[in-house]
Amino acid sequence: MEQYEINKDPNEQSKRPELLSVLCILTFIGSGLVVISNLYLLTSLSSVRELAASGDLLFPGMDKLLSVDKAYFLIGFILSSISLFGAYNMWKLKKIGFHLYTIAQILLLIVPYFYFTNIGFPYFGFLISASFVILYGKNLKYMS
Repeated sequence: MEQYEINKDPNEQSKRPELLSVLCILTFIGSGLVVISNLYLLTSLSSVRELAASGDLLFPGMDKLLSVDKAYFLIGFILSSISLFGAYNMWKLKKIGFHLYTIAQILLLIVPYFYFTNIGFPYFGFLISASFVILYGKNLKYMS
């Protein structure tokens, strides 16, 4: 007996898996906040430096962060925007989003080494990025 595959309606849109939805929402929140903070620091770094110099704005590592060139925040803004755009594409079930997101995450882990000296390996950042890339990768079969 022959088996026939029933073709799905080509107009029917694929359903996004729940895990993919959760990952995308978390990425929208996380990368969105990083985009906003990098944009803020890029546009008002001198004001933030003045606040830090007056002692009104202090937290551990503030001096190191504020000593870096504006280009660092521009690169962070661009890479986080690419990450956000990648998540948006994965939300729309497009594989290109996975590749954009993965490249941006790898570069976000590497870039600080060009601007800061004596920084250790970002274990936590690596763990989070690797987890998201792996989980997104498990959802590639739903993307076209």
